Amino acid sequence: MVKPEVVGKKLARAMAWLDDAEALLAQPAKEFLTNRKDRDLASFYLLLAIQECIDLAAHWVADAGWGSPDDAGSTFYTLANRNAMDRDLAKKLSEAVGLRNLIAHGYTLIDHSRLQKEFSEGVSALRNFLAIVASEAGF
Repeated sequence: MVKPEVVGKKLARAMAWLDDAEALLAQPAKEFLTNRKDRDLASFYLLLAIQECIDLAAHWVADAGWGSPDDAGSTFYTLANRNAMDRDLAKKLSEAVGLRNLIAHGYTLIDHSRLQKEFSEGVSALRNFLAIVASEAGF
């Protein structure tokens, strides 16, 4: 990757936001679901972490000269098509883009109970991607 200092900062921010979201989402369901500020803050941290992953993927694809994907979700499939990650991970990351869009454009539509239940699988995919990027960037 052309700008390792940028990649390093984005990796660190994404990991910190995932840690912060995870801390909030790890609360007992009753506590988390009744605290609007914690719900909104957890959602916002996820949005930020997912956006950093999108930015890192786009940076990688552009630096490698692999074209211009049609949308953010397609960027992950471009990486899978180039054997930088497997298709299952690309699918999960593309789904995370959908969550990012939902958070960004419709807070009131988020099912926070479902978000809390599915978070561990989703964060695992995001962390897996960040580890792949870190390895590719030489960190």
